[in-house]
Amino acid sequence: MAEELASKQKAISIGEFFERNRQILGFDNPSRALLTTVKECVDNSADACEEAGILPDLLVEITKVSEERLKVVVEDNGPGIVRRQLPNVFGRLLYGSRFHSNRQARGQQGIGVSAAVLYAGLTTATPVHVVSKVEEDPAANVVDLFLDTQKNQARLVKEDVLAWDRPHGTRVELTLKARYQRGRQSPYEYLKGTAIVNPHARIVLVEPDGTRTTWERASPDLPPLAKEIPPHPHGLELGELDSMLRRSSSKTLLQFLTADLSGISRRGIQDVLQKGGFTGRERPDGFAGERVEQLLAALKDTPMATPSAECLSPIGPMLIKRGLKNVLGTLRPEFYSPPVSRPPKVHAGCPFVVEVGLVYGGDLPSDQSIQLLRFANRVPLLFQQGACAITQTVAEMDWHRYGLEQKSGAVPVGPVILLVHVASTKVPFTSEAKEAVAQTEDITREIELAVQAAARNMKLHLSRRTRRDQAMEKFTIIQKILPKMAEKASGIVDKPVPDLTRVITRIMDVVAVEARGSGEDPTKPSEKTLLTLTNYTSRNRPIELFLEVPLEAVKEGFSADPKPETLSTELGRVTFPLQRLSPNAKVTYTLTWPKPEKLEPDDVDVFVAGVDEAHLLGADPLPGDWDVRLPAALVEAAEDAQIAAARPAATAEGEEEVDYDAAEKKESFVDEE
Repeated sequence: MAEELASKQKAISIGEFFERNRQILGFDNPSRALLTTVKECVDNSADACEEAGILPDLLVEITKVSEERLKVVVEDNGPGIVRRQLPNVFGRLLYGSRFHSNRQARGQQGIGVSAAVLYAGLTTATPVHVVSKVEEDPAANVVDLFLDTQKNQARLVKEDVLAWDRPHGTRVELTLKARYQRGRQSPYEYLKGTAIVNPHARIVLVEPDGTRTTWERASPDLPPLAKEIPPHPHGLELGELDSMLRRSSSKTLLQFLTADLSGISRRGIQDVLQKGGFTGRERPDGFAGERVEQLLAALKDTPMATPSAECLSPIGPMLIKRGLKNVLGTLRPEFYSPPVSRPPKVHAGCPFVVEVGLVYGGDLPSDQSIQLLRFANRVPLLFQQGACAITQTVAEMDWHRYGLEQKSGAVPVGPVILLVHVASTKVPFTSEAKEAVAQTEDITREIELAVQAAARNMKLHLSRRTRRDQAMEKFTIIQKILPKMAEKASGIVDKPVPDLTRVITRIMDVVAVEARGSGEDPTKPSEKTLLTLTNYTSRNRPIELFLEVPLEAVKEGFSADPKPETLSTELGRVTFPLQRLSPNAKVTYTLTWPKPEKLEPDDVDVFVAGVDEAHLLGADPLPGDWDVRLPAALVEAAEDAQIAAARPAATAEGEEEVDYDAAEKKESFVDEE
């Protein structure tokens, strides 16, 4: 019997395994299979473009072939694929260039696009059609192929060359059993999310009904190319270290610690050798058993430098905000939280970074759960939300303390879009489909700290808004009631009505910014927007005005009077010359729009430098991410304000008090950890 059983045993091809277990790769139903196919092709295209230093131009076209079949075309302007590698890239599972590379990339395992070829051939018996051109070649190479699951190799059906008008690039065409529908887990939402975290890419989607959507490039700059680095000692497991020692080409342990690991200084190496009882001359391939354990214990007991972020390519605070603005379209949120980017940390010897962006209020629905956008290595995660560490971490936080409603253990309810991005050389996914981040202590903790920081910024905004609303209400009441009181009192005592300007100034003590349209209804779109700054304080104030206007308005002919000092056509940022306002003085800026029907007065973000938050109404202090060098007058004003604050407030009757209050008020909230 044992011999009979032994005769039935044989090796299993990786192709046959995934053919029978295609649900592991994300091909378990027609809708999900379509999304997975688009995702894998787009990820490969974006990686190839970035590695070649090319700004990605991606086309995704989905057409209906029959009731149950769709044709998916993904075309890019990447460097192309050389002829000899086409069968391996598209017709062989577990074949790729990034699995052994310790740097951030979308694709890691060499499964994605070849798995889509496998599924297409399995469900429609139609080969994948690939056209690829390298810049040096006069013509493009064309192949039609299947994936032979028993041999895990490509089976070529056709080879040819083609005169292609592109200088370089790749076009992939697959026919598969699939179903297209709009929704939260559709190619449309996936590409929309991709545009958010890849603002340097231009993406075009053509849907089966002919609808064409274009997400234009919001940044002209490529993200920094991730560099390959050795693993970091913290987070290494015993078996991983044992394998590294056996495979190392280093001749001595000292060379191994220097060349094969990162983050160890010379002093750190000496500490490791001393704590482990090593001389440094030992051969790495001679380590085994207890000696490997001693080395690992010494490494973990020695303080290490923060892991290098050179192997990562995070989005960055500016591009997170720009990507959200670019994709939100007609939605006008009330508040963009300053994006949070945590310092690099280590999981399983691999560096990772967590980034968070948060948008609040405005047109966002307030009676629904917050919109949670999950990303890993610039790739949207649309499935398995409940199993993802990002979702679970957000749901376990106490959002009541940040001003949102929440049921126990659930994602909070409120007008919020929360973006969470995990960038790592090896993201720990829950499955080969790469749709959810696994719960690990290191990554979960970093997600929690980053989300808490963004939530604190939101809470700070809500408290500012409450104070601002109260001040505006007070201002309105004073403007209405005081003149009537003065008029009544003057009538009783039979004297002229006094000028209340100084009284209102003394009561309000703010610089007020008012935006209104020039038409009959000041709240509706009009050709011009009038911005009025009024100094309702008893102090002379040097004030500088900054605007953030929609990019399309800047590109189509936006103008302003007085003339702006600077106007950025890439960021939509406008800076005006320094103004000096005496008490009760005002200045008006006239903004002229090329297409007024698309804009309302409150669509313009207004920032002011030279006035602290407590004395500013109708605008925000200049945020730190503008990276603006303020004029010397404003810097001196801040210093004068500190001196005046330290001096006893004793001024003579009628003497004008001069105080330039330019220091931004800071508030902090302490985490309950």
